[in-house]
Amino acid sequence: MTKDEVLTQLTDKKISSQQAYKMLYPKYKERKPRRASFVKLSLNIPESKGINIFLKVLFALPIPIFIIKMVMRRRLKEKISDQVPLTPSELIDLISIKGVKVNVLTKTNEKIKIYTI
Repeated sequence: MTKDEVLTQLTDKKISSQQAYKMLYPKYKERKPRRASFVKLSLNIPESKGINIFLKVLFALPIPIFIIKMVMRRRLKEKISDQVPLTPSELIDLISIKGVKVNVLTKTNEKIKIYTI
């Protein structure tokens, strides 16, 4: 039904204002986030070329998400950090959503990049 038809029915008192409002502005479904399948890791340690090359070869292919979840569930009772107010279960929920990018910068200039695809 078009907007004009709804408004004419409202002026003719065929429908109530609440019904007209529901016809004009229907509820939209909330989109659920897409689930991630893989995690891509990128590690960079300054001043050590050999270790960087080894880590790039080791993490060249994306890692399946179920392996990451399995490791995280084993450490479920451990606290991540005092500075990060996330529990491991919240971190698992965060990682399982597609399109998440996490950049970690440490005090000693190591760079860790995590992408979910």
